[in-house]
Amino acid sequence: MKKLNYSARTTEVDDVSDRLIAVYDAQPALAADPFLAATFGEIRTQSHGITEAIKRDRALSELDSADALRDDRVRDLRDIIRGYRALPLPAQSKAAVALWTIFAKYGMKMTRENYASESSLIESLLLDLSTAEAKLHIDALAGMPEAIAALRTAQTDFTAKRIAYETHLAHGAEGLNASEIRKTLLELINGRLLTYIDTMVMVDKAKYASFAAVVEKVIDDMNAVIARRTGKTPEAS
Repeated sequence: MKKLNYSARTTEVDDVSDRLIAVYDAQPALAADPFLAATFGEIRTQSHGITEAIKRDRALSELDSADALRDDRVRDLRDIIRGYRALPLPAQSKAAVALWTIFAKYGMKMTRENYASESSLIESLLLDLSTAEAKLHIDALAGMPEAIAALRTAQTDFTAKRIAYETHLAHGAEGLNASEIRKTLLELINGRLLTYIDTMVMVDKAKYASFAAVVEKVIDDMNAVIARRTGKTPEAS
């Protein structure tokens, strides 16, 4: 039986482990096999772990993207105020100077703070920009209300993404990363499960052949997916 291609991505290994567990669970006659029971116990644990790690990694990636977006919105706000401040139009320039006084208390340096500090500073900036006096200046500058609203949206989205990430950590997803679990699962599947199945088919074909055939199909299907992705033809068994 061919092994699962070691080029399999974490998500592909996760998918294979889920399918193998389903195949095993559909074979009650094999429940009495102590080696399979122990092996699938470990595969089940690692499969759950890699799923949670993938979710955590995705949540962290989304959090980083949300942080970059709010930095961009802060930068947009700065650039708009700067632009109006430089215009030879007294009314707009005066409003921009007043808003720059508010923005300058925070500046772009707040985007280099840690997540918590930056959130606090952005919320404080938005609060300063929500006063009646500030709104008079904001309304005098086309595009300013939209820029502030965009920053508000970006900050709210960042907060939601941070809560999602921290929820994963609170549920114990802070252990090994997905890449490390992938290696463990590949060893369990290739080094233990498939080797054992090959042996048991020779020892008791009537009992293990059907199970082996479905397992082989799962592995072959994923290897074909990997081959299409990498442009490499699967090796013949």
